[in-house]
Amino acid sequence: MKSTPKNRPINVAILAFETWAAIPIIGPMDILNNSCALWREKRGKGSHDATFDIQLVSLKKGDIRFGDAVTVHPHASISTAKNPDMVLVPSLGDDVLESLALQRGFIPWIKTCSAAGARLVSMCTGSFLLAESGVLDGRSATTHWFYADLFRRSFPKVNLCPERMIVDEGSVITAGAATSFLDLILYLMELYCGREAAILTAKVLLIEMGRHTQLPYTIFSGRKMHDDKPILRAQQFMETNLSREIAIEVLAKLVGMSVRNFDRRFRAAVDEAPSSYVQKLRIEKAKRLLETTNAGIAEIMLQVGYEDERSFRRLFHVLTQLSPKGYRRRYGARAVETTPSAGRFLMRPRPTGSVLTYSVRPIQK
Repeated sequence: MKSTPKNRPINVAILAFETWAAIPIIGPMDILNNSCALWREKRGKGSHDATFDIQLVSLKKGDIRFGDAVTVHPHASISTAKNPDMVLVPSLGDDVLESLALQRGFIPWIKTCSAAGARLVSMCTGSFLLAESGVLDGRSATTHWFYADLFRRSFPKVNLCPERMIVDEGSVITAGAATSFLDLILYLMELYCGREAAILTAKVLLIEMGRHTQLPYTIFSGRKMHDDKPILRAQQFMETNLSREIAIEVLAKLVGMSVRNFDRRFRAAVDEAPSSYVQKLRIEKAKRLLETTNAGIAEIMLQVGYEDERSFRRLFHVLTQLSPKGYRRRYGARAVETTPSAGRFLMRPRPTGSVLTYSVRPIQK
């Protein structure tokens, strides 16, 4: 990876293309610019800290529209962009494979930038585009946890770590789901400008520091997109009998297989051992109960099939990186308290030209 001469801004190219919203493109640009401005203001004009010169780079010349509200004007196309020191790849959106097919035109340019020494950085499902270019082969990477199975099937040469928020492989950095670009910007600020600059950014822009894992946000549903009907039947049995002991011998007998054959078929269809699969189902149900009920931890533990509270708490922490109490504090239902004088307000969109604004009026009682 090439080094950037002192007193020269770091040239950053953010790929610009139609995706689910403008924020995966505009968000990193604005926050990176603001972070540098904050740091320069704190350090003074005479400082020689790293700064970023950001350009939005599209496949071809022309504006990019996101619905009726936002139009992005890229600074350059891949044929006119100046050589970047860093390439940022935003989220591809929800229909990942379709979007990936539309953005393959970036791949030769990404490879050229990488060969010239540019650092490649992806956000969310932007990792699919890096993987498609081959630069992640043999490396570790992360992506949006929801698309982990699709990523593994599509790119078996990549060591995927979906539990990680950021994976730094030196010349290639990948970040996890959706708004993890906020964590990524803090990481880049610390990498290029130092820890103090990252802390300043976090405090002024109210970005939580220290998020290292996606586990508190994941939802386990289990792989069911397979054609092994006996295994599907076993999966359904697990889901409806979580409060009972579920032995592999019972599951094998249920679907008319030997234990050895059932274990082999289950692993092949679900990519998970039966024992770890049922553990994840139990913890997922415990999470839902913590979100939606006021039941005590011991009561929830029994409802999902555990009798040893210590084992339950340990496994819960392994799979969520939170204690049951901490999880409830973050995701449990809370009553909204208002004072009589505060009132309640309703926001309604009011179109003005091509930009969507909002009018705010009190709700009449």
